[in-house]
Amino acid sequence: MAVQLQNTVKARLASGEVCNILAVRHSRTVDIAAIAQASGHDAFYVDLQHSTITEDQAVQMCQAGLALGVTPLVRVPGLAHAAAEHLLEGGALGVIVPDVRNAVDAAEVASWCRYPPKGVRSPLNASPLTRYVAPSQQADREAIERETIVFVMLENEAGIDHAEEIAAVPGVDVLLIGSSDLTSSMGIHGQFEDPRLKQLYQRAIAAARKHGKHLMIGGIRDARIATQYVAMGAARCFITGTDTALLLAGAAAQAQRFRAIGQGG
Repeated sequence: MAVQLQNTVKARLASGEVCNILAVRHSRTVDIAAIAQASGHDAFYVDLQHSTITEDQAVQMCQAGLALGVTPLVRVPGLAHAAAEHLLEGGALGVIVPDVRNAVDAAEVASWCRYPPKGVRSPLNASPLTRYVAPSQQADREAIERETIVFVMLENEAGIDHAEEIAAVPGVDVLLIGSSDLTSSMGIHGQFEDPRLKQLYQRAIAAARKHGKHLMIGGIRDARIATQYVAMGAARCFITGTDTALLLAGAAAQAQRFRAIGQGG
């Protein structure tokens, strides 16, 4: 039986449709995949950079996502080949790698996600990606590579300065600007409407367009501000927020509603 996979993020980026991705930092169980689906998200990514989630927990969440048709992604903690390999074999359909600064970094990341001769990904075995059926090596390799997406994060001005050479790297699909880290490195932390940030976005968007890649907004949770960057040419693919922040916002709003009862509201 041939591998049957669909990476919704890749498909929606290609068609220009809106794609919503949930960031997972708080959850530790497979329930989050169903919650992502029920809340209207097309995908989720498990953040191993900014959490203590283990690889085993991440793999279980990824397998749940595969079963539900919600695209599972992972953010690895830096240039971490071993972590990326474990998670890709365990069911992730893409990796997000932080703080990529040049084409050498980008080429290394892309190589993790491609089988030889294109890259260094380990030989294909029966796994969640093949539904534990023994794979047909060539056809299934091609199917898995086709549905695997590679995000490289530009999080400082050095990354932006090398955006064009990074975008030119074969196997890189998306340049993801980490707006929070980028503004922090510029001394304007969180000022997402600052003209200086917009200038850097314009440069990165032009680089991505030149090489047929996508440019995605990261770190900006305000839809009004994100709309400005979409108008400049960023993809309509959004990280809507972290599970932690969304839980906190919902819980705080609900607590306030009930507190208002006691205040005669």
